[in-house]
Amino acid sequence: MRRKLVLLGALLALTLGQPSPALARSCEDICGDKAAANCQNIDSFRCAAYIMGCLAGCSVGQLYILLKE
Repeated sequence: MRRKLVLLGALLALTLGQPSPALARSCEDICGDKAAANCQNIDSFRCAAYIMGCLAGCSVGQLYILLKE
């Protein structure tokens, strides 16, 4: 049961948080570009939360792809 919940959480994070070109570039580059485009104040707490969510989704997506191979 726990494995199913972890898989569901990973897939949910992948679906909601992963940018599509995550395979081509590093997560830091993708999330930095997205934050620059979407955050009005890059030093705000809201933007930091946005970046952390983006990095988490991107990392889970890359792990999923690695495990799938």
